[in-house]
Amino acid sequence: MTEQWSRRRVLTWGAALAGVPLLMACSPAPSGTATSGSTAAGTPENVTPSGSSSLPGSAAGSVRDTAVRRSENGVLQTTLTPQPAQVDIGAARPITTWAYDGLLPGPTWEIGPGDLLRVELVNDLPAEPPGATASASAGVASSATSPDPSGAAGMDEHGGHDVSADPMPMDRPHQWTTTNLHYHGMHVSPEGNGDDVFLTVEPGQRYQYEIEVPADHPGGLYWYHPHRHGGVAQQIRGGMAGAIIVRGAIDEVPEIAAAAEQLMVVQAIEVDDTFTVPQPIPDPSSTEAFFPRNQILYPINGGLSPTLTMRPGEVVRWRILNAAEGKFINLVADGLEFHVIAWDGLNLAEPELVPNLFLSAGNRVEVLVRAIAPGTVQLQCTPSSSQKPGTQGVPGSTEGLPPELVTRPIATIEVAGDPVSMALPTELPAFDQEIRPIARTREVTYSVERDGTQFQDFGIDGQQFTDQLPPYQVKLGTAEEWTVINGVDEKLPQHAHVFHIHVNPFKITKINGQLLDKPLWRDTFILTGNTGDSFTFQTNFLDFTGKFVDHCHIVSHEDLGMMETIEVVR
Repeated sequence: MTEQWSRRRVLTWGAALAGVPLLMACSPAPSGTATSGSTAAGTPENVTPSGSSSLPGSAAGSVRDTAVRRSENGVLQTTLTPQPAQVDIGAARPITTWAYDGLLPGPTWEIGPGDLLRVELVNDLPAEPPGATASASAGVASSATSPDPSGAAGMDEHGGHDVSADPMPMDRPHQWTTTNLHYHGMHVSPEGNGDDVFLTVEPGQRYQYEIEVPADHPGGLYWYHPHRHGGVAQQIRGGMAGAIIVRGAIDEVPEIAAAAEQLMVVQAIEVDDTFTVPQPIPDPSSTEAFFPRNQILYPINGGLSPTLTMRPGEVVRWRILNAAEGKFINLVADGLEFHVIAWDGLNLAEPELVPNLFLSAGNRVEVLVRAIAPGTVQLQCTPSSSQKPGTQGVPGSTEGLPPELVTRPIATIEVAGDPVSMALPTELPAFDQEIRPIARTREVTYSVERDGTQFQDFGIDGQQFTDQLPPYQVKLGTAEEWTVINGVDEKLPQHAHVFHIHVNPFKITKINGQLLDKPLWRDTFILTGNTGDSFTFQTNFLDFTGKFVDHCHIVSHEDLGMMETIEVVR
């Protein structure tokens, strides 16, 4: 590395970030039990369940534990196998899907700064199904009356090769049994055997990743998921995702160390009436959608509607990941206090008390949850979509929402037993990276292309993704300021998007042109759904050269063209 992260004051006791409304997800539980499908080879011995309680009868309750694979002697060496599986998540019947090692979610990886993450990805998905390589009517789908091109009909809308060789249009679902891995939010190299999202691992192939984690990488919650363009949405909506926990200074804060820790991986599994995740339709008719479904299930750690137990006055650390394909989630719970300590693995300067937790797709939040008094507390979740936001922080109304998007209790917290008194920290090891002098400013418009009301594609600055376009180049060691704008959508003027950029986090300074009192550090942020809405951020391009991407993390939008290539050069 050309410059250590710590020299950029990543972990300092002081200054900091602050809050928009927080969010959590819908429905806590442990890795779902696979009832069929092959088991992964090479599972390491250091696999243990996550989610432990420091007080009798507290924390985990009936929330399922994820399998945890921890590094040993500075190395986490593991195998990860995407494969067909039937998984019991507590629905009317087991769901038929694709899953990592047959589990929903995939195993949690727990590592430390300076560790080597060595992952052999073994693609055990089937050969390409019918339709995966069929051409799509001149690259334009006839979805004029399908309200959501990224959703359901009637809902409004090193072992690999380069994607440039693909025969399919790059703005339609294609080759969705090929795969790769992205290490979301982590500040690691995209070159070599690193976080290279341009690789393809085809069915029957395997690929060895080696991720060198910087010695001063911030401790926090990150995640892994597939990122092979054309098949990202299909794999994530079926449940292919897992958490990454980097241990660091935040874990050593006494009040945090005293709290029980509960990981919650929230997913949105899209199934048909047989509880099977259906295949995409590259060329949908006017009554079909690119990604059809009959219902969405919202498990936490692979289980629906769990119960947690806490004692009055107890403080528990919830680590929440929204691993949905594109759904936003808003959480409230009368009877609990939410004290946020980190967003997207980036610590605040001090806990922030908030009334709700709002997470757009890909967001993570860490929150100290305090039980106020004995009783039964319902954790209420309002899920929402890009075209029907209807939740805090996103313009829109909840009227007329389909059943899958209405508010529902997703977990129950039973507060009982002898009261305890637990303190909250007053300061945290804040992420407060010093921004270098701004070398260049830029406007980036996330755009929807239509011919009248007929959807054509998503894009950035009116251009759908293709790796044949020259990348946007930035110089290593510089900083830039970007304003990301929600472009005009002739049919859906309140169409929200979610901006995510790989490798480097960003500091949000303005929303809709208004300077924020406290900047917000994120790696994923919602672009609210009104034409012309915007936010402005500053970011350093440090440590790593190479190609990566920014894109909409409503990943169906990405598969349909809303992505661009960034290249950091010396």
